[in-house]
Amino acid sequence: MKILKYKKDKQNVYKVETNKGEYKLYDDIIIKNELLLKKEISDKKWQEIIKENNKLKAYYDALKSISIKMRTECEIENILKKKEYTEEEINETIKKLIEGKYINHEVYIEAYIHDRLALYIEGEKKIEKDLLKLGMTKKEIGPHLEKIDKSIYQNKIKKYIEKKLKTNKKSKNEFKRKIMSELINKGFYQEDIIRYLDDIEIEENTDEIKKIINRLYQKYIKKYDFNTTILKIKNNLYQKGYTSIDIEKYLDKID
Repeated sequence: MKILKYKKDKQNVYKVETNKGEYKLYDDIIIKNELLLKKEISDKKWQEIIKENNKLKAYYDALKSISIKMRTECEIENILKKKEYTEEEINETIKKLIEGKYINHEVYIEAYIHDRLALYIEGEKKIEKDLLKLGMTKKEIGPHLEKIDKSIYQNKIKKYIEKKLKTNKKSKNEFKRKIMSELINKGFYQEDIIRYLDDIEIEENTDEIKKIINRLYQKYIKKYDFNTTILKIKNNLYQKGYTSIDIEKYLDKID
């Protein structure tokens, strides 16, 4: 293979024109293989150079993604797979990144937990679950989560419930069910949620139950007799979590 000329492309990349086509090589590869001093090279040697260049490209692509945000080994692997690098290129890249401490799971986990606790309402179970998805192991994650003061999670539960209470229009039971479901999905432990739900006082929104009864009455009375209408209203309200005492209190006022 004959090397005809070099042309600067971008940053540390050159276009190398040969009698068999144009290739892009990193200046590190050009210098290492002393290509500037050669006008002709064997096909076998050229394939070795291309292979070496591809590995370097994979490494630089990985560094670029890490410069945007910290990455795990699993994330780097997925990023490089999407760019269609070979398994050998990916494995060597990850090895170099770990050796250079560009991939450091200890640091990553610490930073991740700190950000989730500072910026989001999330419990321990969700944080662990998300880190596992990122390729961490329970053995790696456990010690970092154990260091967290449990009162941080408890305060998040309390603030979340207090915030939701301000705009609550649901029955006491329905509110508790909804909050329980939401906080479990956010990764908090059920026993911690129950502790706060049991401690709070929730007054039924009388205006809301009146509106529901009136709306249902207007809906059903057009199709059914009075007794059937009342029965359907009761069933609807039971499903919404209202107690029989609350229901009877307001239904008695319907003529």
